[in-house]
Amino acid sequence: MNEFEFGPLSEYVEDELITDINYNGKALWIDHLEKGRYIVPFDHEEFLRQFCYKIANYVNVSFNMSNPLVEAETKDLRISIVHESIARSGHSISIRKTPAILRLNDKKMIKEKYVTKTALEFLKQAVKNHCNILVSGLPGSGKTELVKYLTQFIENHERIITIEDTLELRAHDIYDEKDCVALRVNSRFTYVDAIKASLRQRPNWILVSEVRSHEVVHLLESVSTGTHLMSTIHAYEAKKIPSRILHMFPDVEIYNEVLLNTIHEAIDLGIHIEVNITEKGIQRRISEIVAYDVINNQAVCIPLYVHDRLSLVKLPEKLKMKLKLNEKIKTKKEAA
Repeated sequence: MNEFEFGPLSEYVEDELITDINYNGKALWIDHLEKGRYIVPFDHEEFLRQFCYKIANYVNVSFNMSNPLVEAETKDLRISIVHESIARSGHSISIRKTPAILRLNDKKMIKEKYVTKTALEFLKQAVKNHCNILVSGLPGSGKTELVKYLTQFIENHERIITIEDTLELRAHDIYDEKDCVALRVNSRFTYVDAIKASLRQRPNWILVSEVRSHEVVHLLESVSTGTHLMSTIHAYEAKKIPSRILHMFPDVEIYNEVLLNTIHEAIDLGIHIEVNITEKGIQRRISEIVAYDVINNQAVCIPLYVHDRLSLVKLPEKLKMKLKLNEKIKTKKEAA
C-alpha cells in the first residue's frame, strides 16, 4: 500500500479496518469501520513535518505559503495536506484509503441491518435491468462503497467506463472478468472531456465517482442515448437528488419545471445512505430508496423503501418496463 515510509503512521495505514487518518496540527484522528472515530496519542510532530515535504517531493511540487496545498496519490491512498500558513494550528493532513476491495457483501449488509434482504434483492434486479441509479449521502457515508458493490451485478459482457479524479471505484481492479475502462480526469482532461470520450468507446454503463457540476448536462445526454448510469451525489435525502442536479445546470433558474421533468425521466432510482458515527462504532444503513417519474406533466418522487420497509406496489410504469420482477417481489412488503 505504501510507496514510501510512513513511520509511526504505518500501523494505521496497514490496518484494513481503518478508512481515514487525519491530523489537525495537534492530534491524530482515526476513522475505523468497527470502532468509529477516535483520537489516538501521537507525539511525532517532527516526523509529520518531514512527511509533508516528502509528499510534496513525491509529486514534485513546492510546499510553502505560495503553494499551501499538496494533493498526492499512491496505489491505495489519497493524501491531502494544507500548509500551516493556512491551517493555523499546524499542517493539516488527510489520508483516505482507496483499496481495490469490496467492503460490502450480502451477509454483512443483512447482519448489520444496512438494508433488508428483500430491498437488497430489489437493488440487484434494478442493476441487472439497467436502471439509472444515483446514491446520495453526506461525506463518509459510504456512497462509493455501495456503487462498488452494485457494480458486480452488471453483466460481464456489458462495457463499463468509470470516470473519476481519484481512483476509488476501482472496478477495473476488482472485477477482472468485466469489460471495464477507467478514465481519470485532471486539469487537462475534464469530466466533460471524459464523458464525451467515453461515448465514443461503446459504453453500456458510465460510472462516475461523484456528480458535482456542469458535467451533469452531458451525463443526462448520455443517458438519453441509451447509456446506463450509476453515480454518487451529495444530498441530504434521496428525494432531493433531482433538485441538486438541477442546481448544477449552468444558467438555469433554480426551479425549471421542464428540466426537472427531464431529470425525473432520466434517473430511475435514488438511494440515500445514512451514517451514525459514535465512540462505539459506525453504523451505516440505506435509509430510503425512491423512484422518479413524471405523471400528468408533474415530476414526482415515489418512496419505495424507508428504513426497513419495502413497498413496490406503486412502482412507476417506466420502472415496471425495466424491472423484470416476479409477482412475489412486485407485491411484497417487508417488515424488519
